[in-house]
Amino acid sequence: MPRFERPSRSLEQTDHIAWDFSASVRPGDIIRLDGDMGAGKTTFVRLLAKALRHDGTQISSPTYVVMNLYEADDAPTIAHLDCYRLGDESELDALGWDTVTDGSAIVLIEWAEKIEDALPKHIARITITPTGETDRLFVFEVPESWMDRAGSAALSPRPATRCPVTGERVDGDCPTYPFSSERARLIDLGKWFDESHTITRPVEQGDLEDEF
Repeated sequence: MPRFERPSRSLEQTDHIAWDFSASVRPGDIIRLDGDMGAGKTTFVRLLAKALRHDGTQISSPTYVVMNLYEADDAPTIAHLDCYRLGDESELDALGWDTVTDGSAIVLIEWAEKIEDALPKHIARITITPTGETDRLFVFEVPESWMDRAGSAALSPRPATRCPVTGERVDGDCPTYPFSSERARLIDLGKWFDESHTITRPVEQGDLEDEF
């Protein structure tokens, strides 16, 4: 399966990574989150849910209830499972496993090794490894079919570039990419508002047409 590594040095960067990942996620996807206790699995679920238009503040760990179901009018249904306290996959029936995996919900599973035999063979996996007090390494392994989806390009680490405002190097995982800072981003935005921005080629008809 395609594999992508995304390092994070802060919660802000992790939030950005969750937004990138959300562009590829669709109802019917089953995604396992692997990592030690305290690695940040529930935190990532919360940020991913926010990126999918849910209220991230309502997302909590389902350690004791095993599964939380989140529904909203303008967002895909999310089933969030924490299987840490399950004995094995035989206990899934009481949770309505067949219902949540019928293709209508995005299923996010912590401690998926407890129900290994119940999982389809080819599902997405997110492995979270702490590399410092607030640093994390996210490894995404996704089914090959995901690469045909709109938004899949956001999974790949972005190349380093130069800030168009300051000329400074900007790493691909910078939260304000391609700008070196929020201040640089606002300066660039201000140029568009006061019409002092310049472009490097003539405007073409395709630039003026909506993309659908």
